[in-house]
Amino acid sequence: MDIIESEKTGSDPDGDLQDRLKDVNITTKTSTHVGWQQEANLGPASAWSKIPTEDADIASQYQALQYHLFELGYPETVDRTRAPRAAKDAPSEKAVVAVLHNAGKTTSICLEGGRQAPGTMYMILSSSWLSKVPSVINRGLYTLYVHKAVTFHAGGTTYIDEFELPRRVTYLVNYFTHAATEGQKNDGKTIEENLDCPMSTSHNLRDVINDRIWSRSVLHSVGITTPETLAFCYKPKHSLVAVPSNAVIHEYDRKTSPDFVAKEVSTFLQELSENKRKMIIIRQSKRTQTGSSDASVFSIEDLSCIVDAVLKMLNELQDSNSILVEAYIDHLSAGRTEDAKYLWAAPSADVGIRCRAIVCRDFDNTPVCTPLICSMINKNIDIRGEHTVPMSIETAMKTLNIVDETFIWAFQTNMRAHAEAALQSIMDHESKLPVEERAEPGAQTDLIGIDYVFTECNGKVTAVALNIDTHKYITDSAVRDNFNSFADGRVVEQNRTVHPVDKLMEAAGHDISYKDISVRKVSNENKFTCGGLDSMSVRPFVRTVLTRSQYFLMSGKTILALGAGGFSKMSIWTFAEKSGINLVMVDSNPEHSVRDMAHTFICYDISDHTNDRHHAAEIVNLLKQRDIQVDGCLTFWEDAVPLAAMVREILGTRGANVEGALNAKKKSRTQSTLYKKDTPIPHLVMTCQYSSPSFLIREPADIDAVCNQLSYPLMLKLEHGNSAIGVSLVSSAEELRKQHRAITDCLRKEADHPGVGLGHGAEMLVMEYHGGSEHDVDIVIYGNKLVGAFISDNGPTNFPSFTETATTMPSVLPPDRQSQLIVAAFKCCVDVGLSDGVFNVEMKMTARGPKLIEINGRMGGFYLRNWIRRLHGVDLAMSAFMISCDMKPYVPKIQPHERLMGVMVLPSLHSHLVNNNNFRERIHSLKDNGEVLFKMFDDQIEVAEHEEPYGHFGVCGTDPDVCRQKLLALCNELKIECDTYKVSNFVRYFRY
Repeated sequence: MDIIESEKTGSDPDGDLQDRLKDVNITTKTSTHVGWQQEANLGPASAWSKIPTEDADIASQYQALQYHLFELGYPETVDRTRAPRAAKDAPSEKAVVAVLHNAGKTTSICLEGGRQAPGTMYMILSSSWLSKVPSVINRGLYTLYVHKAVTFHAGGTTYIDEFELPRRVTYLVNYFTHAATEGQKNDGKTIEENLDCPMSTSHNLRDVINDRIWSRSVLHSVGITTPETLAFCYKPKHSLVAVPSNAVIHEYDRKTSPDFVAKEVSTFLQELSENKRKMIIIRQSKRTQTGSSDASVFSIEDLSCIVDAVLKMLNELQDSNSILVEAYIDHLSAGRTEDAKYLWAAPSADVGIRCRAIVCRDFDNTPVCTPLICSMINKNIDIRGEHTVPMSIETAMKTLNIVDETFIWAFQTNMRAHAEAALQSIMDHESKLPVEERAEPGAQTDLIGIDYVFTECNGKVTAVALNIDTHKYITDSAVRDNFNSFADGRVVEQNRTVHPVDKLMEAAGHDISYKDISVRKVSNENKFTCGGLDSMSVRPFVRTVLTRSQYFLMSGKTILALGAGGFSKMSIWTFAEKSGINLVMVDSNPEHSVRDMAHTFICYDISDHTNDRHHAAEIVNLLKQRDIQVDGCLTFWEDAVPLAAMVREILGTRGANVEGALNAKKKSRTQSTLYKKDTPIPHLVMTCQYSSPSFLIREPADIDAVCNQLSYPLMLKLEHGNSAIGVSLVSSAEELRKQHRAITDCLRKEADHPGVGLGHGAEMLVMEYHGGSEHDVDIVIYGNKLVGAFISDNGPTNFPSFTETATTMPSVLPPDRQSQLIVAAFKCCVDVGLSDGVFNVEMKMTARGPKLIEINGRMGGFYLRNWIRRLHGVDLAMSAFMISCDMKPYVPKIQPHERLMGVMVLPSLHSHLVNNNNFRERIHSLKDNGEVLFKMFDDQIEVAEHEEPYGHFGVCGTDPDVCRQKLLALCNELKIECDTYKVSNFVRYFRY
C-alpha cells in the first residue's frame, strides 16, 4: 500500500517516546485515585517506526478518555493490539467514522455513535494511525484508511484495535485543527486535503464560518440580534450573506489613513453613547481564534486608548483578518432579591446569562437545535463564560427571577427556531458554492455552535448572538450531557407540560406576527430526546454522520434491477441515479423511459414467469457477454420477486433465497409454510398462530373439497395476485363457484391485466376471513435480524371492493398491539425464508392478535416509501439497495412528530374529477402550499373492471382528530367524498 504519512512527522529525539508513553501516570487536580489500567499501546500501528511530534500529548488524551469513561460508569478501554483484527473479521462494507479526537469535545460523539451503530466509531489519537492512498474511484482524490483506533461499541465498551486490513474511512470528523486545539495542532488540515469521503466542514468552510463578520451577516439575515459593530477588514476573502444594519464595515489596507480610522472610531463611539452603551470590546476576527482571549474591554469614554489599540492591532493584521470594535452587551439583570421565588435565585446584580446553542444537520438534511446550554457568569469579569456549571434555560431564567413558564418556553422556542434558520442559511450558501471554494468535495457544515448573551432591549428580554463556530462550543454540550448522564435515574423529575406550537400562539395573543409564527415551526424535541440523556446534544449529528457514510458506501455500486415497473416506480430510479448507483436494468419493454437513466439497459422479455429458471440463467449470460459485474441484484416489481432470487442464487449476492421468494409469492404456500411452524419458541409464540387455513383452487372441481374443510365467509383471491385484484368475500359454496368462474373467465393470462401475477399462473385460493383492523408493516431485515419496522393503519374497504381506501401513519394502535404486529411480521418473513431485504406485510389485528393476510416479497408500493421517509427519515429504497450489496442499512430510531392521513383516488369514481382542469389546478396549488401530499401512481387514468388506484392524497396534523377534520374538509371540497365513496366511514376508526 502506498502510505502517505503526515508532513509533520519525525522520530523521538530521545528514542524512547513509545516506552515513556506506556508508563505515563495521569495526575489530575480533582482526583489522586486512578481506577483503570494506565498501560496501553498508544504508539503508531506496527507498520511505522516514526512517531509524529504532535503525539507528545497522546498519553494525556488517552488518560482523559479513561477518566471520562470511568466517572460515567462505562468500562475501561481494553487494549487488543496484541491480536490485531484479522482481515477475515473486517466487515465487507460498513461505516467507518474516523473521529480525530480532542479531549472534552469528541468523546460524546463517539459514545453516541457506539449506541446508534456499534463498531462504526473510530477515535483517532494520532495522525500516524491513518494513511492516505490515491482513490481507485475518484481520480485526483485520496482515500483515507484507519490502521489503529479506539473503537466504540454498545454499552460504552471501547477497544484499542489495530487492523490487519486497514479500514476505509466513510466520514471524517476533524478536531486536529487550530480552531479545535487552541492553535496547538493542525495536522488535520493535511489529513482532510483531497479526500474522497464525506466530512463535516473543511478548512475552507471553517475559515468562512469562523469569520465573525461573515457569521454575523448570517445571523442578521435570519433575524438574530447581533452587537453594534465597527469592522476594519484586511483583504477580505468572503462575500457577506447580508450586511447587518447595525454594522459599519470598512475594507482596510496599509494606505488607510490613521486619521480616517480615528474619525470612524469616534463616530461609532458617539452613536453607542447615544444608545446608552457604556463599554466596548476590541477583538480580532481570525480563523484560528478560540474564545475571547484576545479581546480587550474599554470604557466608551477612553477614546484615545481605543484608537491607539485599534491602530496597533491594524498594523499587525494579517490577510483576511479583521479588527472589530463592538458594543459590550449589558447582561440581563436579576429581579429584586426580595421578590425571588427560589432561594437559589441570583443574589446580586453581578450575575448574567451566557447561552450556547448547538445546531446539527440531521440525517434528513433538516437543522435541529438541541437543548440550549446556559451558564451563570460574573458579568463584570467573565467575558467568555467558560468553565461554568451548565444549566437549562428554564433554570437560568428562574435564577434571574423570570418565572413565567409560558414566556420561558416561547423564548427558547424562538431561539431554537432562529438558530436552526442560521444553519439552514449556511447550508443554502454552501449548496451554491463551486468545488474550489468548498475545497474538499465531500465537505459540508453538519454542526455549528452559536454563542449568546441575554440582555434587555426596549423592555424585552433579548438574546444577542456574538458568534458562530464549528468546533469549540461542542465542549459545552458535552459537559451538559455529562451532568445529565451522572444524574440520570437519580433525579426526581417534576411533572411538566410541553406546550405545542398552536398552544403557544394562543397564549401569546396578538403580539406575534405571521413571520414569527412560521419561524417558530421549530424542530420537534423527538429529534434529540429519543435515545436517553447521554450525548443528546450531538444525537442528530451522529445520525447525519452515519447516513452520509452509507450513501458514500453506495455511490459507485452497480446493481442489477429486474423489472422497471410503471410510472410509480420512476422516482426510485431517479433516486438511484442521483445517489451515484449504476443501474443495470432488465425489462421487457424496449422503449421504457428508464433506459435513459440506467447505466446499462438490457431488453429481455421476463413476462412469462412460469419459465423464470431459464430467464435467470439467460440474464446472467447476458451480463457475462457484456462483461458486467454487479454488486447486488433486486427488484421492486412484485412479479419479478422469484426471478430476482433465482438470479441472486447464480450470482451469489445477498437477498432472500429462492424458496423464500416462492413462499411469499404463492399465497397458499405462505400460509401452509407458516401453519407448519408449530414448534414452541421459548422467547416468543409459535409462528403458526399468525397463519390461517387456506386451499389452492387449480380447477372448479377443487371447490368441493374446500366446502368440507373451511367455514364461511371465505376470502377468494388470486394465488399470485396483488393490489386486491380479483379479491372477493364469499358466503356460500354457490357464491364461491360463481365468483371463481367470473374471475377466471376474465383474468387468465398476463395480457388480461399486466403486473398482477397472471404471468405466474391464474390459480386462485380461498382462506379464512378475519374481522378486525387492517395494517401494513413495512419491514427491513438483514441476516435474519430485524433492522426496521413501520406500521400504517388502513381503514375499512369500500365493500364489496377490497381495494385500499384510507390510511394513517404512524399507527393509532396501543403500543402492545404495535409490538405484536412487528413481531408477527418479522417472524412470518424469516420463517418463510425471507432472510434479507425490505418487505411489505399485510396483516389483520383481531381480538386474539395478528393474523397474516399476505407477504409482498419487495418494498411496499403506492405512497408508503414517501410517507416513511417523511415520518421516520428512512428511505426504504436505499435500504433495499444496501442489503442487495451485503450492507446492513442504518435505520435511526426516532419518534415521528406529526401524523399523516390520506385516501385513495379511484378511476371508476373520480376520473371525471381528475380530468377536470379546475380539480388539477386546485390539487397542485394545495400541494405547492404544503397543505396536501399528493402521489400519482400512473400518468393516465383509465376506468377498468378490475381497477387499481390512480393516486393518493393526504394531509398532516398533530393528532388523528386534526387530520381527520382536515382530510374530510378537503374531500368534501374536492367532491372525493360521495354517496358511493364515504371517506367519513373509512377514517372513523382512526383515533386513539
